[in-house]
Amino acid sequence: MEEIRLKAEGRVQGGKNVARRLRKEGIIPAILYGKDVEPLPLRISAKEWKAIQRHVKSNTIIKMDLKRNGDAEERPVMLKDLQKAVLSDAVLHIDFLQVSMERAVQVEVPIHLVGAPVGVAKGGVIEQHLRTIMVESLPGQIPEKIDVDISALDIGDSVHVNEISLPGIKLLAPPDVAVVGVTPPQAEEKAAEVAAPVTEEGAAAPAEEKEEEKKEKEKA
Repeated sequence: MEEIRLKAEGRVQGGKNVARRLRKEGIIPAILYGKDVEPLPLRISAKEWKAIQRHVKSNTIIKMDLKRNGDAEERPVMLKDLQKAVLSDAVLHIDFLQVSMERAVQVEVPIHLVGAPVGVAKGGVIEQHLRTIMVESLPGQIPEKIDVDISALDIGDSVHVNEISLPGIKLLAPPDVAVVGVTPPQAEEKAAEVAAPVTEEGAAAPAEEKEEEKKEKEKA
């Protein structure tokens, strides 16, 4: 996974008016917290964030260059929450979680299918049940994605969680859960339907007319 760096500065906590003023100045209000970490309000350049945001996922480790009280230090952080304006794409506030590179974290990782199943050539259909999966690992070992080879799957075959093995990574989904499978082709609709009894109101009219004629003759 590529290295992502972000500059941040400590700031004095303020209310909504202060936050609005910062945004007008091109600054995104943010906060940093974590285990055994005192919450720290931050200032982030909106321009710098825009330059890296498309590379930042929920499982990305960001190296934050933090300046406060005249000191500079580097902290490993992850994106925890991001608030955007309702009517625009403007970022209003960012939450960062500080992590320890020696302590395992739980994150969601996307699943990427690799290969073309042999069952598809026979008319089968790929059915992916899980598109992401929660994992537990050290921050430095978090994969960008998990590749699942499906090239050997025939019709009726599936890949389950317990068939995926990654060194140093614990999968948190139940082991018997199917990740992806190849299902049989759907049966084609019959060309002709079985004729059903006529029940339309109009079809019953002749019988009713005959009954009325019979009653008239009896009266005569």
